[in-house]
Amino acid sequence: MKLIIHELGEITEVIIDGNVLQENIAVLRTRLHDLVDNGKHKLVINLVAVNYLSSMGLAVIVDIKNRVSELKGDLKLALANHLISNLLVITNLHKKIESFDTLEEAVKSFS
Repeated sequence: MKLIIHELGEITEVIIDGNVLQENIAVLRTRLHDLVDNGKHKLVINLVAVNYLSSMGLAVIVDIKNRVSELKGDLKLALANHLISNLLVITNLHKKIESFDTLEEAVKSFS
C-alpha cells in the first residue's frame, strides 16, 4: 500500500494505492494522524486503487472521521468499489461517512 497526498485548495485528497491489510495499518494511521495534526481537517480518501479494506483499516478511517469532526472538519470517501461500498452499508457506516462516485463530487460536497 502506498499513500499519495494531493492538496486541492483547503481539501486534502489521500489516494490509497493498494489494499489496506493488517500489516500496513500503522502506516495508514500514522499518515492520517500526521495530516490532521498539521491542520488538514477536510479530507477525501480516494479508494480508486483499493480492492480490499480490512476491518482495521475501516476502524482507522472511522477514527480519523471522528477526530476531524471534533475539529469542525470532515472526511469523505471517493471512488469506492462495489465491495467496499457494500461493506459501508453492512456496517451501517454509510450513514456516518459520505461516499461519492467521483472525486469531483466529494470535493464539491464540502461547499
